[in-house]
Amino acid sequence: MKIAFEGKADFSGISSEHLHITEVKHKTFVEVNETGTEAAAATTVIMSRNIQRKIVVEMLVDRPFFFAIRDNHSGTILFMGEITNPEN
Repeated sequence: MKIAFEGKADFSGISSEHLHITEVKHKTFVEVNETGTEAAAATTVIMSRNIQRKIVVEMLVDRPFFFAIRDNHSGTILFMGEITNPEN
C-alpha cells in the first residue's frame, strides 16, 4: 500500500495522468442516547498529479456559517454543512 502514496503509484485504471495519494481522511460520528443510536462515517482520498505541488490554504473560522460544496461542471451539491460554534 505504501507505493500508492509515492510517485511510482500506478492508477492508470482510473486516469491517464500520473497520480498518487496525498491524503486519506476518515471521520466518524456516534451518538447513543435514550431514544436510540445514530452513527455515520465518511472517508476521503485526495489524489494529486506527481508534478503538482501541494497548496496549503489557511482559513480562520471565527463566526458561525453555512457552507456547500458543489461540482462546478454539473452544479450538483456534493456536501453541505454548518459551523455553529467555531470555538469547539
